[in-house]
Amino acid sequence: MLAWFISELLEIYTIVVFANAVLSWFVFGTQNSVVRQLYWWTSRLVDPVLNPIRNALGPVTRNFGIDISPFVLILLLQFLAHVIW
Repeated sequence: MLAWFISELLEIYTIVVFANAVLSWFVFGTQNSVVRQLYWWTSRLVDPVLNPIRNALGPVTRNFGIDISPFVLILLLQFLAHVIW
């Protein structure tokens, strides 16, 4: 039962990471306060976990121009959820 609950929490967090990544494409080009608030809240949940991944990937992706840390985090979360469940 606990494994199922943790797996579900990881799935929900995966959705939050994905939403944050999608919102990051739009937040700086819009004046929509709902989009900005959603991005702010998801960033507060996601950035503490993404920042170490960004630091680790920094030398590899410095000239790439795209932040792949959400993709890496989603892969890790899916792997953890699969291992736990």
